[in-house]
Amino acid sequence: MPPSSIENNSDSVKPLADNLSERLPKSPLTGRCQCPEDPVVYNITSEPHSLNVCYCHECQRQTGSAFALTLVVPSTGVKMENPKMLLQLRNFERRTESGGIRGGVFCSNCGVRLWHFDPAKPEWTSVKAGTLDQKVDFGAAQHIWTKRMLNGIVLPPKAEAHEEEPDSGPV
Repeated sequence: MPPSSIENNSDSVKPLADNLSERLPKSPLTGRCQCPEDPVVYNITSEPHSLNVCYCHECQRQTGSAFALTLVVPSTGVKMENPKMLLQLRNFERRTESGGIRGGVFCSNCGVRLWHFDPAKPEWTSVKAGTLDQKVDFGAAQHIWTKRMLNGIVLPPKAEAHEEEPDSGPV
């Protein structure tokens, strides 16, 4: 479910190309759900690994849009501002197109998905970038599952793109 105090094995994971990783937002970062009163607020205290634009069918369904935008961070760096808000979170798990399992964590009051996770890679959390209080640089993103892009979408020039999930690193 939510990030836990697990060991972070991020040293063995290949980061994005230097020109992209330099453009990622820097911690500390904050984010929240849409609740007008008592929103779920989280803090990110670790440096992000990558920013992903995912075009897989599940992300299209989950967002109701053409893609999902997620900021991948070490799970140990995601903290709830008020631990009591953990009671407001709900978990959802599903099979992915590649055969794995992906879990989503959302606010039970407003329904906003805050992050998702892969139980096989518990050291990483993929925060929904639209829930962040800070802006992210879309040009710093790697584009994954591009073979599922909707017609008419054009990738930015020189974008790092993968037809499916990249072989190295978390997504």
